[in-house]
Amino acid sequence: MAKEEKELYLQDISPIEGIYSNFILLKNNELIVMIKVEGVNMDLLAEYEQNNLFEDYGAFLMSSNNESLQTVSMTVPLDLKRFNQHWKKRYLSIKDSKMENSEAKKHLQQLIAANCLHYQDIELNSELTTQQHLVVLSQKIQKRTLVELSNAENELREKMVKVKNSIESMLEAYDVSLEILSTKETISTLHRFIDFKYSMYV
Repeated sequence: MAKEEKELYLQDISPIEGIYSNFILLKNNELIVMIKVEGVNMDLLAEYEQNNLFEDYGAFLMSSNNESLQTVSMTVPLDLKRFNQHWKKRYLSIKDSKMENSEAKKHLQQLIAANCLHYQDIELNSELTTQQHLVVLSQKIQKRTLVELSNAENELREKMVKVKNSIESMLEAYDVSLEILSTKETISTLHRFIDFKYSMYV
């Protein structure tokens, strides 16, 4: 008798176990945190500046050799939610306004509504993408106990501060910003490896 195939859900293939103290707990007993780093436009740098940056990056990797560090560059859908929200608010503002020319008001509403639908369609179909650069830090948990989780959290937090300071020092001449991803953003990033198109809605 043939065995029935078990239906898989996102939770079954997701590497995420849960959230602990602003960090993500993975099923392989690791706490992780992600630092988003703005890219540097190499085309705008002189050759000697490019060489200096490569040397600084190499020195950074050597100094962080024992920090369980991974660097990831990935294509991500452009987040247009705030942009679309702006157009929707503008539509409602025009709708509630007291324009004397009702015909002009009607045409303006139609124009704004068309823009709303256009950009919403772009977002839903992931037509616009951008590059995202991440530094991923992890800390192994030996046992699933609160004491071990607390110890791993403290070690990962120290590691995060050290690596963030090192990156800021390395890139201070290039006017780029760093951002420690929230747990929601980290979960969305991890889900992007499973479902690129709808990961922004996780």
